Amino acid sequence: MSSGNFLFYFFMLLGPGIAVSSSEWVICWVGIELSFFGLIPLLVRDGKDVPILRRESALKYFCIQAAGRALLICGGIIKFTIPFYRDSLPPHLILLIGLRLKLGIFPFHFWVPRVVSGVEWYSAFLILTWQKIAPFILLSNLLFRCEDLHGLVLCLGGARAVVGAIMGLNQTKIAPILGASSIAHRGWAVVGAVCGNFWVYFRIYCFSLGLLFLTLSKKSEFVCGMVVLSLRGLPPFVMFLGKWRILRAALALRIPWWFVRLPLFGSIMRLFFYLKFFYSFYLESEETLHFKLGVRGALLMLTGLGGIF
Repeated sequence: MSSGNFLFYFFMLLGPGIAVSSSEWVICWVGIELSFFGLIPLLVRDGKDVPILRRESALKYFCIQAAGRALLICGGIIKFTIPFYRDSLPPHLILLIGLRLKLGIFPFHFWVPRVVSGVEWYSAFLILTWQKIAPFILLSNLLFRCEDLHGLVLCLGGARAVVGAIMGLNQTKIAPILGASSIAHRGWAVVGAVCGNFWVYFRIYCFSLGLLFLTLSKKSEFVCGMVVLSLRGLPPFVMFLGKWRILRAALALRIPWWFVRLPLFGSIMRLFFYLKFFYSFYLESEETLHFKLGVRGALLMLTGLGGIF
């Protein structure tokens, strides 16, 4: 690893730590942007040999994050420097829009599948997991300070889960599917940020997604199919534990049931494209080929023995 890449990795890893340990919104914003600026050079670290699609995806990601950064700084300045707007709703809405744009949360989700489909698996994993830690921390603090946003955030989080499922139904490649899946999973994460158990769900999602990217890089089709199936969040897979914790917290807070119906409906819809890709990986795997050959040989042997007797 070159010294330049080591410096970029250091900035990327340092950013969320600064955001977690800070009590001022400016320092938290600095942590978010420090992690972002550490990631951008890593997306195009191959220099002149970078494919055009990866350059385009890195540029899209940079422009979207820059727009979110501008909204965050504007909302923070209005809220914390103008006493009249300190406890009012408009600056909180501006901060919420900026965070939703950075996180790719509905209705600002349009950039996620295009960016994820154009970068490497390792870079996509960092975009979908590590880069979301600091913005989610700021979002949790914002929701804690302004309870008037809870209803809006829950409604948009449920709509996000459904939109992610609908987007996934139209995809035929694994990278856009993972982008659409992350949109739906972030809908559940937003519900968890309001009701509780967000970090449990986020850690389980990061583990499952990291395992999937590892198996994709190793080209183990059968294991890839199993991990893709585990992302659906239904029993007996581990993602169900995160969703169950969020549902239990939501029921404990006695929030209206229709806020939970949309994420549940989105989970049922996502089952269709998860099964589609599981079946595709299953048919292409060598384990399946050996299994089919073994079954075929056993049937031929039984047929031959039946002819003898």
